[in-house]
Amino acid sequence: MINVKKFNFLGGRIIKTGIAVFLTALICQSIGWPYMLAVITAIVTIEPTAADSIKKAFIRFPASAIGAAFAMLYTFLLGVTPLTYMLVAVSTIISCSKLRLHAGTLVATLTGVAMLTIVHDHYFISLLIRLATTSIGLLISSLVNIIVLPPNYTPIITRKIQNLSKQMSSVLQQRGVELSQVHACHKQTKLQFQLLSAEIEKIETLCEYQRKEWKFHHFTRTAMRKFHYEYKKLSLMRQLVYHIGNLFACSPASKCKTSSDMGYIWFLS
Repeated sequence: MINVKKFNFLGGRIIKTGIAVFLTALICQSIGWPYMLAVITAIVTIEPTAADSIKKAFIRFPASAIGAAFAMLYTFLLGVTPLTYMLVAVSTIISCSKLRLHAGTLVATLTGVAMLTIVHDHYFISLLIRLATTSIGLLISSLVNIIVLPPNYTPIITRKIQNLSKQMSSVLQQRGVELSQVHACHKQTKLQFQLLSAEIEKIETLCEYQRKEWKFHHFTRTAMRKFHYEYKKLSLMRQLVYHIGNLFACSPASKCKTSSDMGYIWFLS
């Protein structure tokens, strides 16, 4: 019997990327323009939230123009050589860094080096066409990110908070046993505590994604209340992790920093 779950790997972002690539290539083909650069742009532009896609689109377009311009310039001066590839890549990265177009550096560099093999004459016209195809890729991917499968991060946040609660309980128990039995802190316990902090950062990132989605999609009051309830739990857990950190500052032979930390040890022992 084939396990269906084994092949259930298509996430929303993968589906949206496929739709954006197909529509971008279809539009460019119907116009008669080369669509390789447009497809590359569509792939890279899909972001976790619609807000990020739109915000970064305004950065990626001028960055792509810089990469394309360098490709035209160095092709005209040197032809297509290994040195040309190097100069286009380095010049594009430096320019994007100086102009603080960091979100568009990858797209701009890919645009520049990809143009070297497809442009041999009519440099200015080719530059305009490539910028137009890049714009199509940016526009289609942004629209797909807004319209198709709008993400709802609240169920993921809920599940992660539940797992975080279990991990936090385990770390508290292990550290409490170590202190009550006057044992040094084990390396494994420290590692688990570091994972707690990292997991909280990941959940907070998902919460920020969810807030951004509210700007473009309608959510019910029930869904919003659910999100705020989970975020309050996350805030409490953040405070608990802070106190757990104080427990790690305690040595077996010394007293803890605060009375609340002593309360944790008394409870666990």
